[in-house]
Amino acid sequence: MKKILSFTLLLLSCFKLISQNDYYTENYLRNQDFVYNENIKTVMLYKLGFEMSAPIVALHSDEKLVLTFDDLSADYVKYEYTIIHCDADWNVSDLMPGDYLESFTDDYIDDFAYSVNTMQSYVNYRKIIPNDVISFKLSGNYLLKVYTENNPDQVILTRRFFVVEDKATVDGEVRMSSNVNERNWRQEVNCMVNTTGLTIIDPYQEIKLTIRQNGRWDNSITGIKPYQIRNNELYFNEIGSNVFDGGNGFRYFDIKTLRSNTMRVNAVEYDPVKGYQVYLHDDEIKKKHVYVDIQENINGRYLIKTEDMPDAHIQSEYATVNFFLSYPTPLIEGKLYVTGGLTNWQLLREAEMKYNPARKGFEANLLLKQGFYNYQYVLLPNNKKVADLWFAEGNFYETNNEYTIYVYYRPQGSRYDQLVNVTMILAH
Repeated sequence: MKKILSFTLLLLSCFKLISQNDYYTENYLRNQDFVYNENIKTVMLYKLGFEMSAPIVALHSDEKLVLTFDDLSADYVKYEYTIIHCDADWNVSDLMPGDYLESFTDDYIDDFAYSVNTMQSYVNYRKIIPNDVISFKLSGNYLLKVYTENNPDQVILTRRFFVVEDKATVDGEVRMSSNVNERNWRQEVNCMVNTTGLTIIDPYQEIKLTIRQNGRWDNSITGIKPYQIRNNELYFNEIGSNVFDGGNGFRYFDIKTLRSNTMRVNAVEYDPVKGYQVYLHDDEIKKKHVYVDIQENINGRYLIKTEDMPDAHIQSEYATVNFFLSYPTPLIEGKLYVTGGLTNWQLLREAEMKYNPARKGFEANLLLKQGFYNYQYVLLPNNKKVADLWFAEGNFYETNNEYTIYVYYRPQGSRYDQLVNVTMILAH
């Protein structure tokens, strides 16, 4: 019979981190998308039926999420997972697991398969949630935590997801910035939330929004309060408040086959020691006055797929993809990174671009599974926490970014934030 984790053990484990390298020095569990073990690759969490969808399901519905990841140690490991309810700001909620979960608080990931005929051996794990063991009672932000059997402190990955109950509606738009000085390079997100289905006493305290651009969290705008109120309509349209840098069209490459050079691939080589090496065509700093609109833009996502074998999950190869960005001199104002879904939208140590004076440019390489990928180069200025697109990509109001609006509702006296609407809108 599957055991039930004690709440004390679960709460304590929320604050401990097994770090994958010394780049991360703080010893706590991150309530974000993060991989803690260097052998774990290609972590995906999506709605069943569409691999590039956001991890959002409706409360008390038939919708399911699929978790899948690869363990490159190539040995089967018994993994468990649990689910943690968080508030709108991704802090652990003041709830007992029994308040938000049905039945048990943890479960095994028992669906796995070994890779077949691949040069890089791995074990592919898969789990569908909710299921007969774990399901949700409440809406809100959730953190999926995976760890080794009987050791909740030995975390291998965490992933954010959302359970929504549609109690409100949203009408939103993306427009040029209202600030004349910014209108050519920034985008402003305005929206109206209709709260007819909610009982609200103080909308300034009980309702707040988060707006997220593409898959990024570092530049998300959180805790947004209504600017105007008309009966049951709350307007979040304060001039200059919900503004994002526009960025540019994503760069891309295609490694669905390793038998020939495909889009943006200059060469594919096989090394008996290092495995497959993919060399992309050299990238250039984008001209700051030119907006690049490409059909291959999937807003930073990636799709796992192989044209060489029938089963992409266990027959796709892994390859080291080599990036190069031409630039005449090293940088002193910050660090350059490759980012996008391929790095979980994080500035990872292995994705940092290192300057090569002989080639006059920045280099990085990432071990990736076969598929189609979007990516960008970002600069993290010294002593800053938000990455900047301007240096390598440029910023344009025309960019076809995707914005997600999350509406949270905490009535007076409640101990948690309900997620009452999630709306995605595109900039055109």
